[in-house]
Amino acid sequence: MNRGLRAYNGQNKLAQWVQIVSECRESGMSVRQWCQEHGINISSYYYKWQRKVYAMVQAQQEVQFAEVTPVQAVCTDRVAVTIRINGMEADIHSGADAATVETVLRVLQSC
Repeated sequence: MNRGLRAYNGQNKLAQWVQIVSECRESGMSVRQWCQEHGINISSYYYKWQRKVYAMVQAQQEVQFAEVTPVQAVCTDRVAVTIRINGMEADIHSGADAATVETVLRVLQSC
């Protein structure tokens, strides 16, 4: 639970930083002028916000692969749950083990 809350807070902060960087870039002002007008330390802007936002954008543009190891199991063709994250979808069949479900969730979240 604690890890999930930290991840949520991190995503929230990142969303705020994306908004701040976007507002600055779309303002037509120099970064220095915009930061002065908004009472933001220019070093914080570059090293805290812009750097993290650009790293996120770069990570999203990189091709990501995930290995999925097929496991022979009895499948009843009964879908227990369908998970949709970031435009991706996965059906989890009844009887799927926890490790498989966790791997599928991790892969969907990284897309």
